[in-house]
Amino acid sequence: MLNPLLLLFLPLALVPVLLHLITRHRLTTVELSTFRFLMDSYVQQRRRIQLLEFLVMLLRLAFLVLIIMTLARPVVRGLGFLGSGGAGRDVAIVVDASPSMAVRSGGTTSLQRAAAAAETIVGMLGAQDHVKVVAAGAAPEVLAEGFAGDADRIVGRLRDLAPDTGTADLPAALAEVLAGDAHGSRVIYLLSDLRRGPWSALADDPVLEKFTDEVQTVVMDLGPSEPVRNVAVVGDPPLTARAVKGLPVLLSATVVNSSPERAVDTVLSVLLDDELVTQVNLSLQPGERVTRPLSVTPTRAGAIRGRFEVPADAFPDDDAFLFCLNASERLHVLLATGPAGEVRTERPALYLKAALTSPRRAGAAVAEADRQLAEAIAVTAVRADALTPAMLAAAEAVILADVPLDAPRGKMLRAYVEAGGGLLVLPGPHVAPEAYAAHLLADGKAAAPVTLGGARGDVDDEEAFQPVAGLNLGHPVLSAFADPQHDYFTTVRLYRYFPLQVPAPPAAADSVAAPADEAGAKDAAAPKKTGAKKKTATAPQNVAGHAEPLLPPARAPRARVLMRLPDGTPVLVEASIGEGRLLVAGFAATPNWSNLPLKPEFVPILLRAVAYLQKASGAANPAAVAPSQPAVLRLTGAWADAQVQCTDPTGKPHAIDLHRDGPRLVGAMLETGRKGFYTFEVLPRTDGAPERVRRGFAVNLADRQADFTTLDEDGVRDLLAPAEELQYVHGSPDDPLLSKQLTHKHEIWRLLIWVTFLVIGVEFLMATLGPKGRTPGEVPVTGLARLKRWGGAVARTVGLSQDWNARPGEDRAKGEERTAQQPAPFGKDHA
Repeated sequence: MLNPLLLLFLPLALVPVLLHLITRHRLTTVELSTFRFLMDSYVQQRRRIQLLEFLVMLLRLAFLVLIIMTLARPVVRGLGFLGSGGAGRDVAIVVDASPSMAVRSGGTTSLQRAAAAAETIVGMLGAQDHVKVVAAGAAPEVLAEGFAGDADRIVGRLRDLAPDTGTADLPAALAEVLAGDAHGSRVIYLLSDLRRGPWSALADDPVLEKFTDEVQTVVMDLGPSEPVRNVAVVGDPPLTARAVKGLPVLLSATVVNSSPERAVDTVLSVLLDDELVTQVNLSLQPGERVTRPLSVTPTRAGAIRGRFEVPADAFPDDDAFLFCLNASERLHVLLATGPAGEVRTERPALYLKAALTSPRRAGAAVAEADRQLAEAIAVTAVRADALTPAMLAAAEAVILADVPLDAPRGKMLRAYVEAGGGLLVLPGPHVAPEAYAAHLLADGKAAAPVTLGGARGDVDDEEAFQPVAGLNLGHPVLSAFADPQHDYFTTVRLYRYFPLQVPAPPAAADSVAAPADEAGAKDAAAPKKTGAKKKTATAPQNVAGHAEPLLPPARAPRARVLMRLPDGTPVLVEASIGEGRLLVAGFAATPNWSNLPLKPEFVPILLRAVAYLQKASGAANPAAVAPSQPAVLRLTGAWADAQVQCTDPTGKPHAIDLHRDGPRLVGAMLETGRKGFYTFEVLPRTDGAPERVRRGFAVNLADRQADFTTLDEDGVRDLLAPAEELQYVHGSPDDPLLSKQLTHKHEIWRLLIWVTFLVIGVEFLMATLGPKGRTPGEVPVTGLARLKRWGGAVARTVGLSQDWNARPGEDRAKGEERTAQQPAPFGKDHA
């Protein structure tokens, strides 16, 4: 019954009964001389009239009941797809909980329609039927299991169902429902939007072999009836291993238009701590993917929550991509110098400190990126013979400027790099190449990734000065010079230098992982003439088109050349030792060996080199992970015996166990199945440990392809070919309960309308075309009187009372008066 409140009007059906009691015929005594021989026929006719009036009353009663029932719109229910068997069946309901089930159409999501359909199925079961409800997410979850007599508990779990962050594992879900012995004849319901991605995993899966002839399968398509028009944003974690307050961070976002037929204009926004940082307008053709590099600058230290965002649409779960920036307050740089030169211009500390700090005061004369880098750097200068392990432990990057090495100092610096530190080597006249090779670059177990040759060049021979010929412009250290509109390094000359030697690995020595680096390496391998137009590689840029510094990918090659001379000799090389990185230059930081320290190119190179080399934080973790992927937290040995907990998006804390992995402590958050922001909190429990640390990471949807291609009925039957007893039902947003498909419910109001008209017709005939006989003393009814009687019958049928519909007793009295005025019908004797 769709409108059960209208049944309150059923008492109105008593109105015809009251009218019948009020207007029924009454016997009237007529004084006639001879009436005895007519009495028998009169009594019989009177009984027929009474029966006729009673039937007319019943028809009028049925008329009112039919009107009320028609307006209430009753339905009748059949057996649906549960089969014709009795109780004791084994019913399994598998609900697809993929993220795509959150697509909204017709006012409801696909998952809401699936939950409503499952609730209807449970309501159809008998108390002896066994039901098992499984949510098919990244891992199957049994929501409820038991006999259908406990329907309230099962329905309660269905109403709490939410989309999973991972793609549905349908084979695992079906294996779950088919595991164990059946409690009777099996019926399996698959409630899904039939998106091709999750369903393709069923192709040739061994679980389909369990679909025997005894298993009845019902597949319900509850997805949108129209193609999904969705714009999704996906991204990559920030390329920086460590963010610094005031230091630009390069991000990468990809926007996908999943519509196969409609172009879309949208806006990509970047937000940090819910504050808008930048926006980009995008136009996407049908099915197009557009990737944009974006640069943001943290304005505070700590865990910063960020997201890429596009305007909301039918599928809101992929309209934002979450990430975290764990920014430190400053970048501490330790500058170690060798013996002081005889003249001031031969002291490298003078030029290095100026290059690292002068952009703060240069105003509009310097690039904004350089100014931000300089403001984020804190420089501490020290003589090399005063270096201590404590100084190195406190530094994020170390610069060696013309520092002679001995065994203890070289061992200390190598340990710093192996533990994750960054080191920039700028040699000078006090550097012995063999000491660097023995004490810093090699450890006796493995060959050095780069070595210094003997010094070359004559500062007094101008014809021997060497220009810079090959640049790997795709590398972050040289990214500021990728602008093809300018020729950089054209006037740079090296008067004296150390040639660098890089052992050739099995692959090309200059090859790198990123395409931009490959382009730069090829450019670096080809010597070119001074002043020639340089080829440039594509460097990461921010929205304004300016190249930005960034830290390297997690896995850097063992060594790669960044700068060469015209003859191909490397003069700037990046290498890795242990967990750290170092940059080895063949030129000095003073103008007596080259004019580079006096050129505009020197400041950007030095700033980006320091930012690139900064070591990982004492506590490190990824900025974002996929659902159910462990989020690994790495701590330095200073955090020994620390207490770590992770808070999930619901606010629930999880204790994290730490295990030693070499010099570091490692723990992992394993319960990352919910989309949102998570927070690591490290609490020291020993003296001398670092202060309390809070670091964040984010979990996004696993399905980042925004593909809404679905299977049709033929595709489902081909995929589930072993399931011979397969029925396919297509749901619709206009029918969220799928009552007609599930239970064979049919509304019968149209039939009731026809029955109502039939009742009206029968009542009309019975009220007007009654017995032809007349009671004693009654005159023949004329045509006009019969017409009036028909009008009165119609009026009584619709429940009205008109003047011509006088009571039968009144009609009889008037007839008697007319009879008295007319001659007797049987002649003179009867008069």
